[in-house]
Amino acid sequence: MGWTRADYRHRYGGSLGFYDPVTQETLDIMKPIKFVEDFLGASGGGPFDGTVMWHVVDVGDATEAISANSANGVFKLHLAITGEAEDAVLYMNDNKTFDVGSGLIVEMRVNVAVNIGAGVTAVFGMAGDHNLAKDSVTEHAWFRLQASNAVLVETDDTTNDNDDKATGITAVAGTYNIYRIDFTDLTDVKFFIDGAPVATGTTFDMSNLTAGEQQMQPYFSLDKASGAGLGDLDIDYFKAWQDRS
Repeated sequence: MGWTRADYRHRYGGSLGFYDPVTQETLDIMKPIKFVEDFLGASGGGPFDGTVMWHVVDVGDATEAISANSANGVFKLHLAITGEAEDAVLYMNDNKTFDVGSGLIVEMRVNVAVNIGAGVTAVFGMAGDHNLAKDSVTEHAWFRLQASNAVLVETDDTTNDNDDKATGITAVAGTYNIYRIDFTDLTDVKFFIDGAPVATGTTFDMSNLTAGEQQMQPYFSLDKASGAGLGDLDIDYFKAWQDRS
């Protein structure tokens, strides 16, 4: 990265932001609330024992941990080849402190490190309360991969339910992409991959959320109900910005 660009009106919903024009990574933004998790440090203890900030769900032989000696810091969700129900989830233990009604923008750099196998579902984005049945999470906006690397997007505001909308993008195992969700207009939530808008043929209306339902948490999940399907998500960072409520 040799230089940056700034954007005021369009990219950051009326706030001044700085980004890398090559990778499209957001570097900084002038918002009252800013949160960055780069997963630096060792796995175990601190936030990752499930007592401070982040929490994990671990079912079967699935694993969830910071990858040792990972450049830039990486948190890995992994499903094993074992033929069984498995869940690997990273979230904030249903402590929903991000407000999508306050101009929230979130950005994640994610590598689908192992191809999403048969029977496997991956989601990452923002959600209400955790539920292993992903379609039962009635407040969410996330990217979804369903038994393949084809990237879908979804939103639900308890009334307007937009499921499995194609982006036209297929994740390549071993390649990081930057995924962004822009909530600055809840009547028209927008999704981006590597800086480009996706699923533009659908209006993602989340305006039916009550004030309480607008409170959400970061949510990353890999799961399968049975079978030997594989899947790995390498999460490089999670960033979020919003106005103060």
